[in-house]
This record gives sequence, C-alpha cells and structure tokens, in this order.
Amino acid sequence: MTRDSTRRTVIQRILTGIAMAAFFVGVFAAPAAAASKADDVDALLEQLARIETLAADFTQERRDAQGRVKRESTGTFVLRRPGQFFWRYETPYVQELIANDDKLWVYEPDLRQASRSPLSATEGAPIAILTGQRPVDEVFRVRHLESEGGLNWFALRPLDEQGDFREVLLGVDEQGIREMRFIDQLDQTTRVSFESRRFNQSVDESAFEFEAPDGVDVVEAREPPAIQ
Repeated sequence: MTRDSTRRTVIQRILTGIAMAAFFVGVFAAPAAAASKADDVDALLEQLARIETLAADFTQERRDAQGRVKRESTGTFVLRRPGQFFWRYETPYVQELIANDDKLWVYEPDLRQASRSPLSATEGAPIAILTGQRPVDEVFRVRHLESEGGLNWFALRPLDEQGDFREVLLGVDEQGIREMRFIDQLDQTTRVSFESRRFNQSVDESAFEFEAPDGVDVVEAREPPAIQ
C-alpha cells in the first residue's frame, strides 16, 4: 500500500472518530451527579443542550482484533456548536480537519494537499451527528455499565447495524467524558483519551477558518471519504 493510499484510509477512519468524539464529549460533559444517571436518554439530551464549546488534548490508539497496536497518535481539538470543529493530529504526522459553514476541509501540509467537501452531503453518516442535532435515542441504544478504573462506563450500540461501528464505550469522570473506545465491524478498537478538557470557555474563532496556502492542491469532493 502506498503512503498516499495509507493516508486516505487513515482519513476515512478519522472522520468517524472525530464525529463520535465531538458528539459524545458534548453529551457527557456534565457534573458527575448527572452523568451517573446518564442511562436516562432524556437527561442526556438536556446535558447536550448545555454544551457550547469544548477544547482538549487527546491521545489515540488503534488496535486490531488480536489486540496489536496498529497506530498511535496525539493532537488537540476545539469544538463549537453547532457544526464547527478543528481537529489536529500532531503525531505521527500533522493532519488537520476543519468544519465550518457546511464545509469539511482535510489538510495535509507535508503532502501539500487539501480536500473540501460539503457537510450537507453526509446526512446519515457518523459525521452528521455534529451538525444534525439528532437525538441520542434515534442513533443509539444506550445502557449504563459498571464503574471501572474510577470512571462510569456506558455502552452505545448503533441502531443502524450496517454502519461502520458496532459499539461505542464511554468512560466518564466528575468533569465529563475522559475516555472513548469505539469498536468497528472488524473488531478493531480505537481508544481516545482526553486531557486538559475545557468546557464552555471562549475559543479562537480563527481555528474554524481555512484557506489553502499557496502551492497547495485543492481537491473538490461531493462527499467526505467513505468509511471503509
């Protein structure tokens, strides 16, 4: 597999990861007393309505079905509802995803390439969770698991069993979501841990703006890369 094709596959997985992460961090960013009762879907929707902005650092690890680590990465992200986010991978290489004004940019500086696609073309895809304001119970079956490792855990299984992911596990502490694990149909697990979480604070609006630098090839697409 060439480097470019490897990166395209990574982007495809990133898009789902970003959508899941941003949505679930917003849903569960509530005090521990409320989060501990988050098996009540109505309560989750109320919590979601309170979230306006979120910024955090993250570490991400993807393992295959045998538990072998296939990729590790780190970065930062900023989210502002509705429909704006900036997600930057800093390792193993720089990659930025920016959503704003119904557009999604994927920018890879070292390849000098950027792709642009309409967010409106993603209706029904995981990334639409960011912009569609869909109620949780229209997307997932939610159940409250046992506490483990100082976190309250929740399992969410997509109602559309034909989607890319089989189940999402969420670990929540007194501040909000701390860890997320999503398991795909091939039993590969992506684990995302959040640090330095900042809820409902002012964010730099320029983070959601993107203009391709001189010399960067811009690729127009009807929709974001399909999840494989």
